[in-house]
Amino acid sequence: MSKQFIVAIGREFGSGGKHIGRALAKKLKVNLYDRNIVEKVAAEMEVDADHLKKYEEKKRRPLFHRSVAGHTTALEDHVAELQFGYIKRLADSGESFVIVGRCAEDVLRGREGLITIFITGDREYRINRVMKQFSLSHAAAIEKMDRHDRTRKAYHNHYSSGKWGDAKNYDLVISSSHLGTEGTAEFIADYIERRIKAAE
Repeated sequence: MSKQFIVAIGREFGSGGKHIGRALAKKLKVNLYDRNIVEKVAAEMEVDADHLKKYEEKKRRPLFHRSVAGHTTALEDHVAELQFGYIKRLADSGESFVIVGRCAEDVLRGREGLITIFITGDREYRINRVMKQFSLSHAAAIEKMDRHDRTRKAYHNHYSSGKWGDAKNYDLVISSSHLGTEGTAEFIADYIERRIKAAE
């Protein structure tokens, strides 16, 4: 795998997207980027990462910012742009990597070697995963899952040209319900390796 490849993963909450991303990075022997991007951006700026994390993957709230001559005071916008800039610099460096979320499939659209994937899952399967992972009741798991999906959808659709989860925006849309996270990661790894081989 001498040529650069970038795997951009979108995901529904509870589908195991982060776990699948981690497994893919390990199988493909590349770095995984997700929330750690905020930490890297914060280190570059010498600011508190925990402060920036409060605003990551969130759409700005209209009542809490103002725009002047096209410039916004919304911290959500600033954190998003910092992450997008970091993602572009990673891609420019020639590094191959897996990235979860952060509108990466849109930020890097048109790049050679980009492979875009969306992880979904049957609703009850996702609810059960959330219940187990966070030790929640069925009702609390539903509330948490739906809240996170609303936030992710609003963020993605605000900063991206394509719609969150729309199959037209991804090379592969797959449900993790049938193979589980490990099986799904293996299936996707095989797909990626075939894509890389076909491009050689």
